[in-house]
Amino acid sequence: MPTRGGIGPVRILPEGVVNKIAAGEVVERPASVVKELVENALDARATRVGVRLVAAGRRTIEVIDNGHGMAEHDALLAIERHATSKIRRAEDLDNIVTMGFRGEALPSIAAVSRFELVTRRAVDQSATRIRIEGGVLRDVSQTGGPVGTRVSVNRLYFNTPVRAKFLKGITTELSHCIDIVQRHALAEVGVGFQISHNDKVLLDIPENADLRERVALIWGLNFLKDLIDIEGPGAPLKLGGLIGTPALTRSQRSHQFFFMNRRPVFNRALQYGLEDAYRGLLTIGRHPVAMLLLEASPRLVDINVHPTKRELKFRDERVARDAVREIVRARLAAIEAPRDVRFAPRGPSLQSPQPTLQVPARRRESTGALDRSGQGVAAKSESGTAAPHEEGVQTEFVAPVQFAPVEPDAVYQPVERLEDAPMQVFDTYLLAPDGERLLIIDQHALHERLTYDDLRAELGDNEYESQQLAVPMLLDLPPSHVKLLEANLHLFAKLGIEIEPFGGTTFQVTAICHLYDEGKVADAAYRILDELAQGDLFNHEDFLADFLRLAVEACRGSVKAGDRLSPQERRNLLDGFRRLRPPYTCPHGRPIITELTQMQMEKSFRRRQ
Repeated sequence: MPTRGGIGPVRILPEGVVNKIAAGEVVERPASVVKELVENALDARATRVGVRLVAAGRRTIEVIDNGHGMAEHDALLAIERHATSKIRRAEDLDNIVTMGFRGEALPSIAAVSRFELVTRRAVDQSATRIRIEGGVLRDVSQTGGPVGTRVSVNRLYFNTPVRAKFLKGITTELSHCIDIVQRHALAEVGVGFQISHNDKVLLDIPENADLRERVALIWGLNFLKDLIDIEGPGAPLKLGGLIGTPALTRSQRSHQFFFMNRRPVFNRALQYGLEDAYRGLLTIGRHPVAMLLLEASPRLVDINVHPTKRELKFRDERVARDAVREIVRARLAAIEAPRDVRFAPRGPSLQSPQPTLQVPARRRESTGALDRSGQGVAAKSESGTAAPHEEGVQTEFVAPVQFAPVEPDAVYQPVERLEDAPMQVFDTYLLAPDGERLLIIDQHALHERLTYDDLRAELGDNEYESQQLAVPMLLDLPPSHVKLLEANLHLFAKLGIEIEPFGGTTFQVTAICHLYDEGKVADAAYRILDELAQGDLFNHEDFLADFLRLAVEACRGSVKAGDRLSPQERRNLLDGFRRLRPPYTCPHGRPIITELTQMQMEKSFRRRQ
């Protein structure tokens, strides 16, 4: 165990050490530098901001703006810690309307890079140039330059190599940088943005583009067609922006953007309010898309809760959540929400040596009912005639029996002695005696598990029966995802999706595994890219499992609760059940069976104490 050596008298840290510690809080990665410099440009009232990156910002980050610039004495003060023009006293913290105010960004960045600042005001004849290396001032001089400010950050972390080792790959770090610029581009209508990487322009948004045009430039016209405008005064918030219809969803919350007084923020109350407004409209595991521009008095929010101003707190979180929910819900109520089409495979409904399981159309009156005299009334089929009693089904009254569901991770005895032609009750459950116990099987959960195992076995051998698409499917990607896709085309091929570049930020899907439904391949591709953009290690097996769960849920031949099965169909399901081994759960973790033992029944009838 390490000892706590080096403890001695309390002392003041040297300025260089202080700056490096501060840099650890503010400069987490190249995207952090982009964020701070872009925010400074916006505070300088720039109408055009350019970001130039080399090696995803590891080698060079340069931000150029046409703002009001600084005089020489202001520029020298700006590189000192806690020097800011945004506030003067503590009371100003309750009325902050600028992006930055801490006065830590420039000195923190300069402490871990080779830093150069060139700035000029309109009234000055020349620009001021300041060069700093590792926090040490090297040169102050006059030079030529346009009105505005240019900040160049070279060799980030050159003097802290350990921190550089924690950076992700080029594509991941570039994706984070682009995301920062995109967020500000959405919030700052009236400001033009351009970002380039290795001298290639990735995104160029003109000053006069409105919010819808900016969305189209970032994600494409297809993304825009399912977005609707929203606007509403809600005390204490004023809300505007765009929200997606229930047809436009994502598997993650990566397309939920919140802006408070033009500042990109994260706040769980706003997030909960948005998702609560969509409750009942989206399927489980799907999240809405939204770009919400909120305005409120600075006195009602606190942005000074994180060193990078990443999070925001409201004086009353509940009021903010309710306001977002009510405004969004009212807007959604005014449109007709299309159905969220699920992913459907094309494979067989059930692989079995028995004849293929054919699922009949679901009967609305699938169980018998009692008339007023207490006599049984036979269920009617879709043709209107009385449905015949199925073999082995008897109707009699039994006393209620108490039993508990079988735990999914419980230790099971192998199921080997099940009888053929199990009884079906409530058109949902199969009853199968097995020795001294009675198994109650959920027919829908069982068929989901059988379908899942068959699909996984077919995909697991990596010998896909890919089908060439007659008309390739186009994927319009945001600039932040282009490099990710180019670097991971092999991953999509492993999943049975063949993708080729089509030009610019557009790609085309040329072939897909025969199990997949065309209508959901694009959504699956976006989901993979969203996960890759988060910088997490992508696990092919975990994603394949999630992908197959989506396929199983909407299998066209899937047995559902309420489907009345013929004796042969019940035998086929039971035959598939014999092939299973514990744990007996569906792909979503729900139990397939519960059991009622002979002892439990005897206790219910008081044959045992």
